[in-house]
Amino acid sequence: MVVGASTGGPAALLEIFGKLLPTSSSTVLVAQHMPDKFTRTFAERLDKRGPFRVQEAAGGELAARRTAFVCPGRQCMELSVGIDGELMLSLVAPSPTDAYVPSANRLFASAAKVSKERAVAVILTGMGDDGVEGARAIRAAGGLVIAESHETAVVNGMPGAAVKAGVVDKVLPLPEIAALLASL
Repeated sequence: MVVGASTGGPAALLEIFGKLLPTSSSTVLVAQHMPDKFTRTFAERLDKRGPFRVQEAAGGELAARRTAFVCPGRQCMELSVGIDGELMLSLVAPSPTDAYVPSANRLFASAAKVSKERAVAVILTGMGDDGVEGARAIRAAGGLVIAESHETAVVNGMPGAAVKAGVVDKVLPLPEIAALLASL
């Protein structure tokens, strides 16, 4: 599961992580627009919130069950298939085409490439349109894209742009997103 968020994202992510079930077998990868000085402490806050082990990504980690990784600020996180067929994380420098960093578009596109129809993307509250192109890739691969509804989004830019682009399967208020993700 890949998640993109910006303004209002930390509170939304805290709510979601608090509702994840210990029986879930997911891995959660988070691209939260946040300066690099804060992503490690944010990952520590998420770690205390629910049953998932959460840490700031360093690159090279395996995408293990019931774990979550927050992309460090000023970098982009991608998912790839390692030598043994395991899903692995890598951190890469932003490219000139990355309008937002960490980039939800880059994260989502990499998840679409390796997870195909098993990819689940969530676009939460935030300014701008990050996540739209990555969501398009996930939908094209047969995956599921969920956007936070305007009723609960602090800023409806990111989820609203995805809805307007027609790349979303479900539009749900935050509590329903948390419940849906807990059931996956």
